[in-house]
Amino acid sequence: MTEHLEQIETVLKSTKGILDVKWLDREARERIFEFENRAYKNGLSGLGGYHNEGVKEVLSRKHVCVVLNNNEFRHATEPSLFWVAGDIVIGEEVTDKTRLKRLEKKNTVKILRKKFVLHLDKMKEVRGHPPVFIVRGLPFPEIDGIHGIQDVLSASPIGSVDVYLKKRYGWDMNAKDLGTIMIGFNLFGEPRRNEF
Repeated sequence: MTEHLEQIETVLKSTKGILDVKWLDREARERIFEFENRAYKNGLSGLGGYHNEGVKEVLSRKHVCVVLNNNEFRHATEPSLFWVAGDIVIGEEVTDKTRLKRLEKKNTVKILRKKFVLHLDKMKEVRGHPPVFIVRGLPFPEIDGIHGIQDVLSASPIGSVDVYLKKRYGWDMNAKDLGTIMIGFNLFGEPRRNEF
């Protein structure tokens, strides 16, 4: 392991809420891509299509790790989940508390799971257009400033990938407060990996 990777692993393991760090090899990357691609082709039962842009972008980075985290890990500061039909957002994760409070007062929205907002008026506009869940990648500021790395991006995998990763690395699969986050980046001077 290079000095940069050791430094990144040390920073991640010392981050509140991160319990473990594992580096993905080629086999793990291919399996993750297969799971995500299957979900992309089949969609989410009855809810429409599914496209995890974030995971695909993370997998395009030269170096990729997965972290096991619990509820003590910080909440995302930006939204990553959107439900769209054509170019119209009919549902979205809202992380801005002020905006969420404002939206809660509208009778044209419904809040699910505390911060996912359905825009009922927009849903009527797009009847007949198939909806798609889009999951975007997010910054990962804990390692973004480390000298020598660039293109840092994190993403949450689909449930089947979460289960695969927990099995592969011997992590507790029954604990409801444990999740996985994939983090990818490039080192300065290295060619960017674009296999996926």
